[in-house]
Amino acid sequence: MQIKAENLLNPFRHHLSETAKKRLRWLYEVYYECGNNVKRASRKIGVSRQWLSTLKNVFENSGRDPRSLEPESRAPRRTSNRQRISKEAEEKILKIRDEYGWGKESISTVLKRDYTLAVSSSTVGRYLKKHRRVCPKISGRNQKAWLEKNIREKEKMPLTVKYRPPKQLKDYLPGALMEKDMKLAPTKRKTPRKSDNKYHLQDYFNYQHSLIDSFTRIKFMELAETPDSQNSKKAFQKMKQRSPFEIGSINTDNGGENGKNFKNELAQNEIVHFYSRQGAPTDNPRVERSHLTDEKEFYSRGNSFLPFKEQKEALKKWEYIYNFIRPHQALGNLTPMEFYRLWEINPQKAYEIKNKYQTYLVKQRKRLAASRRIKRKEQIENLMRFIDAKLNQDQARKINLKPYKLELIKCQLCSWT
Repeated sequence: MQIKAENLLNPFRHHLSETAKKRLRWLYEVYYECGNNVKRASRKIGVSRQWLSTLKNVFENSGRDPRSLEPESRAPRRTSNRQRISKEAEEKILKIRDEYGWGKESISTVLKRDYTLAVSSSTVGRYLKKHRRVCPKISGRNQKAWLEKNIREKEKMPLTVKYRPPKQLKDYLPGALMEKDMKLAPTKRKTPRKSDNKYHLQDYFNYQHSLIDSFTRIKFMELAETPDSQNSKKAFQKMKQRSPFEIGSINTDNGGENGKNFKNELAQNEIVHFYSRQGAPTDNPRVERSHLTDEKEFYSRGNSFLPFKEQKEALKKWEYIYNFIRPHQALGNLTPMEFYRLWEINPQKAYEIKNKYQTYLVKQRKRLAASRRIKRKEQIENLMRFIDAKLNQDQARKINLKPYKLELIKCQLCSWT
């Protein structure tokens, strides 16, 4: 999208800051994706309609010059009327600092007590930095410590962990680890046609938010029209209400839908938030695999390209089938809810089923690894004969390779396909 926006709205390739480039993409959405409809574009992007309309007016009033989208400087335009401390107070600050090495709060207190000079601690700090009496490294360390202190003192501290969850959590308890991800759900929406001002159906995507318990495989699904963190938060609130157990931690990818509003919701509920590595879907394997099941058993069976409300209702029915009717091999061919009830009655039996499946997976991995290596002596000999025949033939006398190829097929090393 950035390249398209640059080609259409910045043809002279003016150098733009990152903020201006972002605003250029917004205007591309307005002009070319939403038919010059600012209201619809603001909903799609996730900014206010008033702000997007202001940017559009500034852009058009400047003759569509992309440099007009640069953010204005936040520095004050006039500083002549700014109140400054006297030269005497400035010299006293430096004198006390050089003599005692005190911090800004102590210097501010001494100035008021001994010299009757009212200078705030923040002003003292600015003059200490101006005259290079503050070590930047120590100052940065103190600022970081102050920020961490504010976070600790919050009523609801965010429990964010920038690592993938440990494997011990995966099959520990129901709700110990939930995996969350978002899937594109094909749909059709009405969009205005420029030629005759009528509406026509156009292919779009809804966004399926999936939350699956790593232990019981109980899965919750919600549909949204936009992929922002606010809708992700609302979807999580609805899914959490349907959960029969408390949620201890959640593992997500680094997508924008798991940003500010969603993180604040997790902090309010005191849920640990793990992150997968970038470009590593294997860190969230069970929800990713469930999306393949959704594709094969739900969307490919007539539930794609439905209107939003109909697709949402169909997704609710699919959630019931997934949790109450569909058997799972990993759960000993029980449904997720049957397995959860079994765990409530007989936890030892539930863990035996889990351990049995994990043992099966280990054997499968070893078998597949062994199948990718040529072990049989007969296969190796036939392969070597084919290679010799291929390399020893010269231009004058072509050797017929068909018998050697047939030998490779007979020993199941190669096939015609």
